[in-house]
Amino acid sequence: MTQRYLLLPQRGLTSREGPDADRLRELALIYERESDGPHEMDGVSLEVLDAQDDGPALVRMSAADAERLARGDSTLRVLPEVIYPHPMPSAAKKLVKREARTGALVEITITCVDARTDAPLPRARVVAIVDRAAGIGADAQTDAKGQATLAVPAGCVIERLCVHASPEYWGACHDNLALADHRLRIAPVDIAVDDALRRYYPASDAAARFDRTTGVIVGVIDTGVGPHDALAVDGLCTVTGARALDYADVSVHGTHVAGLIGAHGSVTALAPGVEIRAYRVFPDADNGATNYAIVKALMRAALDRCDIVNLSLGGGPADPVVAEAMSDARNNGMLVVAAAGNEGRAIVSYPAAHPGVIAVAAFGHRNAYPALSAPVADVRSEPAGTDPAEFVAAFSNSGERIDVIAPGVGVVSTLPNGGYGALSGTSMAAPVVSGVAACLLSRDRALFASPRNRARSDALAAKLFASCVSHGFGDAYEGRGRPHA
Repeated sequence: MTQRYLLLPQRGLTSREGPDADRLRELALIYERESDGPHEMDGVSLEVLDAQDDGPALVRMSAADAERLARGDSTLRVLPEVIYPHPMPSAAKKLVKREARTGALVEITITCVDARTDAPLPRARVVAIVDRAAGIGADAQTDAKGQATLAVPAGCVIERLCVHASPEYWGACHDNLALADHRLRIAPVDIAVDDALRRYYPASDAAARFDRTTGVIVGVIDTGVGPHDALAVDGLCTVTGARALDYADVSVHGTHVAGLIGAHGSVTALAPGVEIRAYRVFPDADNGATNYAIVKALMRAALDRCDIVNLSLGGGPADPVVAEAMSDARNNGMLVVAAAGNEGRAIVSYPAAHPGVIAVAAFGHRNAYPALSAPVADVRSEPAGTDPAEFVAAFSNSGERIDVIAPGVGVVSTLPNGGYGALSGTSMAAPVVSGVAACLLSRDRALFASPRNRARSDALAAKLFASCVSHGFGDAYEGRGRPHA
């Protein structure tokens, strides 16, 4: 059985001279010739799937051959391919841990309609929890009539009923409902009403906080970006086997992230009009990103002279290849910002947990979304902050590795093909921090013009941390606090 591996120099990600450089160029030549089938190298058989001049290569070979190559005379390192799961917003997490299968069951019908038009809402996910502590309940998707039928234990109360519609709608969250049919009116997102982001970073202040003429560039390593007229975006796809220029969003995630950083027009971002470089590392809307695609994206971001790179992804293991690539990014003068993770646990996920990465947690404000909407489910009562209306997001990871915190509950941003909608997650909090960093750098032309090295990225990190305002949640939840632009 064959597996996929990364081949790299013994030191660093690239090599321009010596035996390891010769081996990497040999792999690159095989890839450029589009030679199919296995090839012999250093006594092992391998298939070259992707390769770069002087840099990492992706190959397929047996585990035995991989071990033989690693232990043999080859100077190349052999590391396994690592997959990072698709970056879904917190609302898409599995809420039902166990379905009720014993005892008498009754069917209830939940009807979901647009609160403005009363039109049915198809393809909304409805979750009925009858025991929140044990996670017992049922879930179903609404049909063309906006109806979902769920089987739940007789004689119980619906402790929590959640509706997760498309991002253009706020969804719903109701507690302690009678076991009966219900008709729920789901509010559309109104972009004229300020959300959590604009509560802390008003659109009216955008011109003062961001100087577009400086030329700051932000890289977004995600599901792709756009198309959307409110974004100034160029990019590249680093997915093996995909077209290099196919960087359009295969989901909604990357476009939402990019919009929080640099959208202009109807919904103003932190740094409206900032130049976005989109690096699509996810193959489609369902499958994960490889460490190879992420490394290629980080290396390309350096060539494109990005100042900040945002990674609203995570969930993979500690990976030395991605860790090296992030360290190289910092050494090339780029600030690296990543989402802390949406597992609601006291540990930051990778890649945010790697050294040198700004790990971002998420918080929300109770007055920044409609009553009884889906973000209600994201409220965590503890720890208490200085403002009783603020809360650490229930999904947000925490711990000593947290660097900063930012709004990430019910945040409104761009969606592909000209749309707008609200999502929640540390995936949304991270680009807020990237946007703040872009603003701070845009107003410091001396730092922007300084040599692109570790001192530059360290200075930008220090500037970001110095701007932080505490919300009283404590270091394990907010790190240094919320960066201020």
